[in-house]
This record gives sequence, C-alpha cells and structure tokens, in this order.
Amino acid sequence: MIRTLALAAALVFAGTAAAQDPHAGHHPQAQAGAPEAGVTTVPSDGAMTQGSPDRFTATFPHAMVLKTVTLTTEGQAPVVVAAPAAPAAATVSVALPRLAPGTWTAAWTAEGADGHRMSGSISFMVH
Repeated sequence: MIRTLALAAALVFAGTAAAQDPHAGHHPQAQAGAPEAGVTTVPSDGAMTQGSPDRFTATFPHAMVLKTVTLTTEGQAPVVVAAPAAPAAATVSVALPRLAPGTWTAAWTAEGADGHRMSGSISFMVH
C-alpha cells in the first residue's frame, strides 16, 4: 500500500511539473525531413503550387521568431532567405524569391523569446 501511494504521488508530481512547463513535450528539433510537431506551414508539406509561392509562412504553438528559410532543389545552389527582424509571434512569414518549377525543400529555423530553437523542413512542388 505504501508503494502504491508513493507511486501515485510521483505520478501526480510528474504530471503537475509537466503541466507547468510551457515546453513540456516540445521537441527542440524535428527529425530530418519531418515537420516540427504542432507547426503548420504555407506552403504545406507535399503541396503542389501553381507558380512560385510569394511567401513562406509558419504557425507555431507559441510565439517564435523566424530566423532563416533555406530553399533547395536538385541542380541549383541552396538559397538562404534571412527573415527580417520582427517580434516573436505565433504566425511568422518571409518573402520568397521567384522559384523555378520543380520539387523544393524549405528548411526553416526559428527561436523563442527564451532562446529555445525549433527547426523543420517541408517539401513542395512548384508547377
């Protein structure tokens, strides 16, 4: 019975600590090629666009500052798009250069006000 009570108290404490941590369950870096959990982007992963998208937009579960978006496609040098200085926000975006038709990967990095970093990548096709 004492072991059962100790286990129950430990579980309650762990749950309370996780609930108070705003980054509980947050993975600081996505797996290679996988979008970060809780992050949505435009264009979205697997999107097929009609023409070059004007912007890359990311919506995060909490306020972030977009740092860079690196665009790559076969046969061309990577294009690094530095995001202009802006306050942290849940939805951030950056203007993109004109992209030629093809399959592109957009790898992004972002930083929270507390210094934690997030990154991810998506692939999309420009028609």
